[in-house]
Amino acid sequence: MLKYRLITGSLLVVFLILLASFDQGFTGDDTLLTRGLLLLIAACLVAVPLLALEVTMILRRVGNHASGWVSIVGSSALCFTMWLSVDPSLSDSPFVEQLPMLTLAVVVALAFIDACGGKRTQGIINEVTGTLFAVLYAGGLMGFWLMLRQEVSAWIILGAILTVKMADIGAYTVGCSIGRTRLIPWLSPKKTWEGLIGGIVFSTVTGGLLAAATTNLGGEVTVISLSQGVLFGFFAAWTGLFGDLVASAMKRDARIKDSGALLPGLGGMVDILDSLLLSAPLAWCLLG
Repeated sequence: MLKYRLITGSLLVVFLILLASFDQGFTGDDTLLTRGLLLLIAACLVAVPLLALEVTMILRRVGNHASGWVSIVGSSALCFTMWLSVDPSLSDSPFVEQLPMLTLAVVVALAFIDACGGKRTQGIINEVTGTLFAVLYAGGLMGFWLMLRQEVSAWIILGAILTVKMADIGAYTVGCSIGRTRLIPWLSPKKTWEGLIGGIVFSTVTGGLLAAATTNLGGEVTVISLSQGVLFGFFAAWTGLFGDLVASAMKRDARIKDSGALLPGLGGMVDILDSLLLSAPLAWCLLG
């Protein structure tokens, strides 16, 4: 298992570096492509649909028959409209700014129509709310990363992702080494207070290094102050932990260990992105 995790994790890191490099080099003000377009394509056509599909599958295991196709299409549409709503070239259009809310309204309508397809009323509320949850969880939270890309370099996005993940690495490393005091044994038995402190230290230091690196990247890169970087790193450890616990709660409710088997050793999209999703609004607020 560890071997597969290391191999898959390494390949995923290489892919993210290449994606950030191409997005930074081929999209933006001095190119023909809109800023962040490659990240948008990767998110809306791959990551978000797979994430929404996994969430609907988890919901169905607990008896909530959320609409799969509405969740997938709605999540991608919400993610796209969030990215579009902060596009500098469209900043003068109030209609564009309201597109995410309009998308959610359409999602609710389509989810209701789909739920009524069987000519019944029992369970409709659960199905509609389940579909809306899948759309918000997959498309809404991922959309914050794309909104941030409209304001900062792709390298800052990559650095912010690394900062969040360093909390996971720190918590795992310290927890396995000296962890003794259980954090939330009824929800996640392996997490410890010592691991949490280690994660906070790792991510806070990484956030500070991210801030220092922005002064040397040049070009269109927005300079992040040391206080911004440190604060983001500190709070990212907490939001990342909360995101992980949310995913754990969903999987425990569904009585499954992993959300999927998409990536050997790492699991599914929910397993991979759980800490990043809840950290996305924080990144947009502090780094944008």
